[in-house]
Amino acid sequence: MTGRSTRYAHAPWPAALPAALAAIAVLFSACSGGAPRPEAAPAPEPGFQLAPGGTLVLAVDASGGLYPLPPPETGSVPAEPVSEPFPIAVSAATIQPIVGGAVVAINRKGLSRLTIRRSAPDVAASVLIEPIDGAAAEFDGRTVAPSWGSGGDAVFLLYRHPVYELAERRSPASVTIAATLDRARIVRPGLGDDAFAAYPRAPGEWLAQYRTETTERVTTAYARLSLESGEPETIRTSPVTREDFERLVAPEPMERAPEALRAAVAAIGGPVLLEARLPDGSRRAFVRGDPGQAAPAWGHLYGDRACVATDDWRVVLADGASGVIVDPSPVPPYPGATVRDAVLLEDALILLWEAGSFPYLWASGLVILDAPRK
Repeated sequence: MTGRSTRYAHAPWPAALPAALAAIAVLFSACSGGAPRPEAAPAPEPGFQLAPGGTLVLAVDASGGLYPLPPPETGSVPAEPVSEPFPIAVSAATIQPIVGGAVVAINRKGLSRLTIRRSAPDVAASVLIEPIDGAAAEFDGRTVAPSWGSGGDAVFLLYRHPVYELAERRSPASVTIAATLDRARIVRPGLGDDAFAAYPRAPGEWLAQYRTETTERVTTAYARLSLESGEPETIRTSPVTREDFERLVAPEPMERAPEALRAAVAAIGGPVLLEARLPDGSRRAFVRGDPGQAAPAWGHLYGDRACVATDDWRVVLADGASGVIVDPSPVPPYPGATVRDAVLLEDALILLWEAGSFPYLWASGLVILDAPRK
């Protein structure tokens, strides 16, 4: 007999019978549901995870998305560094808090909603960042200015930068966009087709700077704008002189800032130039000491809480209810990174960061610190 031989091992009948009966018993037990079933692993929470008392560091990639960075102490840097003038770089440009979360503007790309979910105290929170539809096409060829709030919306001015813009001029050169967490829309007429900078002074009141280009000349103008009720709502524009404009946008003494902001600034030494977001959606500047020597800082008043962050990462959270002053002392996420904005939400303190050498930008993103009210 040729070919491969095969051996079969047979257990004696008396020895094999118990094993066979046991296998049959297990089979019937499984079919009847009597055997314990292994528990399914819980589905992972969506979004980025923010540990209790922890820090989440995110960087912007070339597509405008955000991805987590390793802890700063590892010395890692973003995988896709850029080196472009800031007005045309894909970067985290500004963040605007509204009810339920915040709206993040990514320069040249569009808007995203940032929301935080926490199932219970002292557990990890989920940070979700998702695109907002409605205005992404407006970001091409325009630069995002600092945001503000109005009527519950996050508002963004997109303008043509006069020096670094390379794309063909769009018509209009500037556009105003309002967004909720669900959708964005173009506001018409907005702040004007040639608005270059906006300074929200109070709900429905702005100061604006305009820059109009023709083949022969460039014209700069200034105006005070106010929202008038009616159907539809209209914006009344009143021209102002450059001198009046500069006087109205000049920083106020720190003594005029709200109490919680003053308490936070008091924990930071030296001269400070603070750009603060106020609860009514407006932004105001306050200064302590010599403005020429002052450290740039950003702050946000949220109820009776306030946060202040200087560009060199001195960060303070003041709780007006308890009087507690917290210094999170975050580590810069990237060599040479500076803070460019600060927003306080119900469960987190969010810092917008960027790194570069003016006017070039190398990297940008968000630092999110767990900061729920205890």
